[in-house]
Amino acid sequence: MDAKAIYIGMDLGTFKTSVASSAGIRDVIHTAVGWPRDQVARTMLGRDVVFGKDLIEHRLAVNIVRPFEKGVLKYNSPDDAGVSADQITLYKQAARLVVEHAVSLTRPPKGVPIYGVIGAPSRASILNKKVLLEAAQHAFDGVMIVSEPFSIAYGMNRLSDTLVVDIGAGTTDICPVYGTFPREDEQVTIAQGGDVIDETFYRLLRERYPQAQISLNMAREIKEKYGFVHDVNEQALVMLPVNGRPQQFDVTEPLKEACKALVPLILDGLGEVISRFDPEFQQRMLQNIVLGGGGSQLKGLDRVIEDALKEFGGAKVKRVYDAVFAGAVGALKLAMSMPQDYFHQLKMAQQPCETEAEVSV
Repeated sequence: MDAKAIYIGMDLGTFKTSVASSAGIRDVIHTAVGWPRDQVARTMLGRDVVFGKDLIEHRLAVNIVRPFEKGVLKYNSPDDAGVSADQITLYKQAARLVVEHAVSLTRPPKGVPIYGVIGAPSRASILNKKVLLEAAQHAFDGVMIVSEPFSIAYGMNRLSDTLVVDIGAGTTDICPVYGTFPREDEQVTIAQGGDVIDETFYRLLRERYPQAQISLNMAREIKEKYGFVHDVNEQALVMLPVNGRPQQFDVTEPLKEACKALVPLILDGLGEVISRFDPEFQQRMLQNIVLGGGGSQLKGLDRVIEDALKEFGGAKVKRVYDAVFAGAVGALKLAMSMPQDYFHQLKMAQQPCETEAEVSV
């Protein structure tokens, strides 16, 4: 560790990005960039690029780009994500601006080296990781790209006999942790996450209550406040406008249906990871499952997974204490624990063997 350097851990999420600095600063922003739609919007906003809460407050006046939406740049190919080749340049520019803005929020002193660790989906390709490195190259002097769930485990000191399920907006990653960087073939990335829940809930609401006026952003906010997957009595009553007049709607059933859609995918992923892991360690890992990411906060998810895993001999599931910063804090801890020359070693090792961690200096 270089005492003169600033170290930053970054959870570069599909929907939100959190950062934690060795100077003790933390912050979180939307993983999105907004450009004013016209000169009137530019004059009103007083800037050429918009970040953070201004994206929500002024979203009608800006063109918003979420560079990692549907896994583009981070996991999926542009074709799989439905993004045209012409849009890729814009998405890469947005990714770079998000990373640079997130780093600037930690207020690093000028002239001081900045080293960081950024989380990526477990099965992100080498090409995807290189895109992340390109996005970070102007903000960092050195950066490692590591598995997102691994950074969560590292921050919690769960470095052995642990299964981490990181439920983000764009992907759900399942990673076994056993004292070293996990191999790519030991991990699972499900190309669905919280965004799919939001879209499903939005569709179900429109089908059930066609008279209600609702946006995808409103559906997401309802999910974040009331989302659940268990069978215990829950009720989600919300106010939605009908022809501009607020009315109360019971959204309990469509919300539950949407949230539960992700559960079978998580269980299948856990079963896949467990079944191909060393049988002597399977039970130990089942007793130490950690849920991270924004999706981990769905009420009852830990209990539903425990019940479903009884056929494997039982399991214990725990949610992270702080879903917003768990990944960033773990990434920061990892960055600060690495010897300075290790960054260079990772860079050299990345090229021939496609390691789980990479660096750009």
